[in-house]
Amino acid sequence: MNDYKTMQDKYKKEFEEIENYATENGLIVKVIEDKLYVLSEIAYWKILYLRDWDCFILFHGNYIPTDLDIDKYENASYHFQKDAKQSETIMHYLDYIRKHDDYRENLLGTVEDMPRRTRKQKNRYAKMKANQERYNTAIVLQLINAISMTKEMRVSA
Repeated sequence: MNDYKTMQDKYKKEFEEIENYATENGLIVKVIEDKLYVLSEIAYWKILYLRDWDCFILFHGNYIPTDLDIDKYENASYHFQKDAKQSETIMHYLDYIRKHDDYRENLLGTVEDMPRRTRKQKNRYAKMKANQERYNTAIVLQLINAISMTKEMRVSA
């Protein structure tokens, strides 16, 4: 019989490992009801616990986060991450998220090296260039938000 009733129960079981991993890898995690929200530099994610099957499934948000307030992503649009198989642990997905972000970051860093001879290559280059520009803009916005939050903290102190 399944001893776990909620996402909170599962989260408590892996709490220390999750918190350490999140801190080491720059992830923000938060449990809201039966979902775990994860915010990384590249994307936002939702991990859903399916009690009847005692497993987790992963959802992904396509846009680069511009705000570090994880509560704002609760109602964001997500899609099912097909290539991430269902998992019995949260840590499995946190590792998947980190690897996914590393891959995406490497892709964004090599845009200028992409071939641009054929129409397909030119279209792929244009798409990746636009993604890189959105990523760079999001990083700047994250920095601005972090600076303004620091200033607000100093004023209120």
